[in-house]
Amino acid sequence: MLRNLRKIPAITNALPSAYIQRQTFLTNDYKCTEAWNSQTSTPILNKVNLNDFYHVLDQNFLSKGVISALDVDIFANALNEPVYLEELKDLLHKLRLSAETGSMLESTHHATVRNYIEFDHIEELVDILQDPLNFGLFLDDFTANILLDKLIVSEKYELATKVASMIMLQEDFSNDITCALCQYASYKYITAPRAVPKGSETVSDAPASSGKPKKVEEIKIRVKFLRNPYFDDHFDIKDTLLLSGKTLAWISERCNDNLNNNLQILGWLMYKKYEKLFAYCEKFAKSPSFKVYNEVIEQMKIESNMKSEATEMLGKCISALGKVQTTELPLEKSLMITIENAINKVQNIDISKQKQLFKSWAQVREEKLEEQTKRLDRAKRMELIQEKQKELNKQEQKLWFFENEDTIDLQIEEKEQLEDKSTDKKSTSMKADEDYIPPEILPQKK
Repeated sequence: MLRNLRKIPAITNALPSAYIQRQTFLTNDYKCTEAWNSQTSTPILNKVNLNDFYHVLDQNFLSKGVISALDVDIFANALNEPVYLEELKDLLHKLRLSAETGSMLESTHHATVRNYIEFDHIEELVDILQDPLNFGLFLDDFTANILLDKLIVSEKYELATKVASMIMLQEDFSNDITCALCQYASYKYITAPRAVPKGSETVSDAPASSGKPKKVEEIKIRVKFLRNPYFDDHFDIKDTLLLSGKTLAWISERCNDNLNNNLQILGWLMYKKYEKLFAYCEKFAKSPSFKVYNEVIEQMKIESNMKSEATEMLGKCISALGKVQTTELPLEKSLMITIENAINKVQNIDISKQKQLFKSWAQVREEKLEEQTKRLDRAKRMELIQEKQKELNKQEQKLWFFENEDTIDLQIEEKEQLEDKSTDKKSTSMKADEDYIPPEILPQKK
């Protein structure tokens, strides 16, 4: 539900009755702060000294190239100060480089996202999430909702639409709150004022040419091989505006109501799929229950003025939607109502799921820690047994030396023969180098 966190009277003579309102969609109960704090205050996590623990993990990785997914999970859940966020980031990268990356626990993802949000390092968190190859960090439904709500409240719509596009790329639209927040974030970014793209200046604004064509120097680079150009139109998309359009189009396809139909039109418009856009405009215009929002037509006119290659197609879309009745309610208000309905529907279910997950994660951590300690104890016992066997073999050789003297002499002779052969090879190669006579170079006859 939409609610006001605080109302502070503005100190000004001109507007004595003004209020600064800070709005948020999710309630404090949704974040399950108490349940999370109780989960991270277990005896296992309270005993951890983060500074010493990080140095031990770092030394093990440098010497053996091995790092445990459980140790990284313990570090992430025990973190309680922002100074250790850089160490956590480094451990995530090292875990990604090791064979243990497939054993990364779900609680590691959740704890890392919560820590970065709590200590207000959100931009760095988004950068980590956008680089799964090096860090392997992913959002679940609960952390995605908390992060999107935080970004929307702080009006960081570009970061919010990047988070929404990550959810779209994973094609997971199961949570109603997540989908509604993604739609709102994408819409706010699309309708935000943008700078004029390069290359769209008019002829009068272009600098006058001198008449002489400039000589362009060619730069050639030697490469081993050339890859065939490939663009998957999904993970290869780097333009944030295209991603926000695709996010809006794909998420809105799951429902067939009037709001989602309008958002589909807006999404295909910004995704630059003009043939699909025209097909959907004709389809929805024939439906008697469809009503178009004024914001959709205005955005379509803006895009028509900016893109000359699509002006004709966008003109057909505008004329098709011009025959449809418009709605009185603003599009942003309709999106807010959708978010409120989704929260009222799913919030209690998500809260109970989070509390159950926290308990199961703590139990799984304890079980895996017991397994790891048993495995390490077993490895230590094996090392001790091998060392004792070596000592016994040495003592056996000393005790039975005179009885096995002949066999020991034979072993020594075999080793000496092997050493002699290696020295002979070296000496022959040295003699060959000494006997080498370089060819005589005679002057060429003219």
